[in-house]
Amino acid sequence: MNKEEDKGVISLGPGDSFDFRFRVNLGKTTVYTCSFAWPGNTATFDIFRADRDDNPQSKVGVCSECIWSIYEPAPCRDRRDGGQPNWFPWAS
Repeated sequence: MNKEEDKGVISLGPGDSFDFRFRVNLGKTTVYTCSFAWPGNTATFDIFRADRDDNPQSKVGVCSECIWSIYEPAPCRDRRDGGQPNWFPWAS
């Protein structure tokens, strides 16, 4: 979800995937937040942040197609070029 749009609840099992498309707003403040749940655990993460994912000065670089692998210990942004993925801490 972001402040203008809620994608609703999507239930995924191991190995499943979900994708969506959107445009970054003119002010480059677009943020999409996702919540994830496992038995006995929940976590929240900004799956897209314009300041991180659409910023050439970001330490993780711009992703025109952000590909995430979600694991209970941490979310991971994969790289199309086969380079080292970027791991991030959970927001909660």
